[in-house]
Amino acid sequence: GIAVASDISEAHPAFIAFVGAATTATLFFPDAPMAHHSQRASCVLHRLDFCKPVGWHDMAPVTDGKYSVECYLDALDSCYATLRKKLNDRELFQITDYNVFHTGGGYHIVKKAFERLLRNERPECRGTEREELTEQRLHPSCHILKRVGPCHTVSSFLNTASVVMSKMEQALGKVICVFTYGSGCAASMYQMRVDDIPYFDPLEVWFVRRFYRNSIKVHPEQTVVHNVYVETWMKFDYKPFGRQQHGWDVQLLEDDVYYLGEIDKFGRRFYHRGGMKAKPMDKKFRLPVDAAEGRPDRKHWGPIPEKPKALEKGPEELRRQIEYDMTFDQEAEAAAYLEVGEYTDTYKRDQKVKIFKAIPDRRQQGATLEPDGLDHTYQVVGTWSRRKPEDLLRKSDGSWSFEIVLGENRWEEFYLMQDGDPSKRIYPHVERGGKDAVPIGPHHGGESKYWLLDCRDRVDVPADQVGVPGDKYIVTFVWKKLKELTWTKLEGETAEPEPSQYFIAGTWTDFELVELKRDTSRRKGWFSTEVQMTSVGIEFKLLRNEDHRQLIYPTPAKRGERTAGCNAPINGPDALGAANWRISDERLGGVYKISFFRDPEDCEPAAMRVTWAKVDDRPVVEPDPTFYLVGPFNDWGEKGMQKMANPPGNFTVFTGDVTIDELAVDEKAPDKRKPVMPFKIVKHKNPALCVHPDKDKCTQLMEHRVTMDDKGKDLSWHVGAHPADKAKKGDIFTIKLQIAADGAMSVSWTKTG
Repeated sequence: GIAVASDISEAHPAFIAFVGAATTATLFFPDAPMAHHSQRASCVLHRLDFCKPVGWHDMAPVTDGKYSVECYLDALDSCYATLRKKLNDRELFQITDYNVFHTGGGYHIVKKAFERLLRNERPECRGTEREELTEQRLHPSCHILKRVGPCHTVSSFLNTASVVMSKMEQALGKVICVFTYGSGCAASMYQMRVDDIPYFDPLEVWFVRRFYRNSIKVHPEQTVVHNVYVETWMKFDYKPFGRQQHGWDVQLLEDDVYYLGEIDKFGRRFYHRGGMKAKPMDKKFRLPVDAAEGRPDRKHWGPIPEKPKALEKGPEELRRQIEYDMTFDQEAEAAAYLEVGEYTDTYKRDQKVKIFKAIPDRRQQGATLEPDGLDHTYQVVGTWSRRKPEDLLRKSDGSWSFEIVLGENRWEEFYLMQDGDPSKRIYPHVERGGKDAVPIGPHHGGESKYWLLDCRDRVDVPADQVGVPGDKYIVTFVWKKLKELTWTKLEGETAEPEPSQYFIAGTWTDFELVELKRDTSRRKGWFSTEVQMTSVGIEFKLLRNEDHRQLIYPTPAKRGERTAGCNAPINGPDALGAANWRISDERLGGVYKISFFRDPEDCEPAAMRVTWAKVDDRPVVEPDPTFYLVGPFNDWGEKGMQKMANPPGNFTVFTGDVTIDELAVDEKAPDKRKPVMPFKIVKHKNPALCVHPDKDKCTQLMEHRVTMDDKGKDLSWHVGAHPADKAKKGDIFTIKLQIAADGAMSVSWTKTG
């Protein structure tokens, strides 16, 4: 079911800080990302507070500031005491991670409530510890509150969303303690557990895409328009006049909002969707009672204002805008100019003016939109050639072309390069773009964007594009005024496609690729290899043609699992594979034959098979231990891992170098950068064998333990974090991993360059 909460906090302009409004819709369903957790407690007290007596003359309710706060805190104390009793007197701070409070009067009320709870929970808490708890437990719930203001009924839902949207994956497994309240008074305290990342945008994205989407800049003196809204309270025979009085453009009204059109002499209020800028409602929606009671509607409130005609962009201008937006680099643009100085404006003495001059020979932003008139060559990088660049053929009309022989995937992906330079890449404006995608470049970006020639029999594939392995297609690239790329099938022309090779990447080789050999004892399409079970286990995935964008992988039975058995559905080849197959066997020494089958005549994943069988038992031959450095320098292993060196035959000391960079180490202050380099160590490229400290942002001078497990996601060493490192940007530090005879590990580092 869906629960909708909506409320508005009304007040006079003198109390604008206490004004706010919001609506939330909460979906309740089994296995939701957030679940109600453990016990709850409620409190109902008879209090005459925050009410509007019959005939009350003012929009704002009857309140007594001090008494209203006392009612709120009394209900909080009662709920807290009851919940502690239900939890066998366990501390709430021990079993919950964040606190959410009802917002009745702004942030100061929420903070006061948290301080009351903290005093009940930990009376001895003072100073720095108190500030840290406030920052960790309360402030994540206040981000939206500080922008929206108090909104009564909706506040607990909104503040809970603030926690989730600001913490995202950091909130997984955490428990939120929610206190919700209604004056009069009734209150409840309950707990919610975050089991999965809820379906929200991150907070920063939400503010831009949603909250500020239709915002209007208002200067302080313009808030007097709120006076007009306040005057509608208890009005009869009234029509709004604030827009005309204060000069607000009617086009600023939102299309999907209902605006007040009139209050008649009986006090009935009539609204219209879109307000004064919208047309009258269609006659088919009018009711007989509308005419019988003489209800006014849009046509009674004046003519429809003409909407200014917007200049429509043509297809050419839209294509240019797409490319400019994708290639514009703000930092590069700023670097192309040199600041001459700051001066006082001649006519406005209180205004400063900065003067910049262009730096010669710097590349101007947007330079790839038009051809430069010089001679160039173009290359194509595609899956059919194992991503080896091939030259395009230039035709007499100035176009460039190349032919593709369709492989057994029945799809091929590619991008272009100019002059054989990887930094001059030409790619579609969307991932897996079709021939109608806008070409972008030559540009140094677009690493994840390729054109996709999809020839499988799919609903979204044009009939004249469908093909089978061996069919030929011609791709044409033209750059005269605008860049254009298209392709057509060469009907009746075929060729022998390049035969596929299949590779296995597994734990026993640190996920280095090993080719699967054709299994001549079985029919065409079978490949196999033999692997021995050792202490590193057997986990693997498959690749076509040594291409990490053509992974073949299983789909685990449960979301979030990273391994699956041989009965799991098979996916690929594509770039989305995150899971591995896993062979379970607690006994070491067993030899397994891993077999893979792909029907050359069937491109669908359902036609593939992965099986394994134990074929022998042999003395265990353990692989030599290997360790790898991961950190921001390789996107924590997403862009590969840096292997650590060891002396020949010595497997007790491993070393590797990291370079100091200026990084934002505090997510709450992203603009503050320090010379530092975080890292941790991974054994055999296996995330489950992560070597890490037992505390985050650890230095070598801190007292800490070094452990190896799969629980080091948020724990890492920070070279340069301690003043003793004397680290500067560009310094090179050598990391040393020492392994004692009993298996104990230690990590240290020294500056070497």
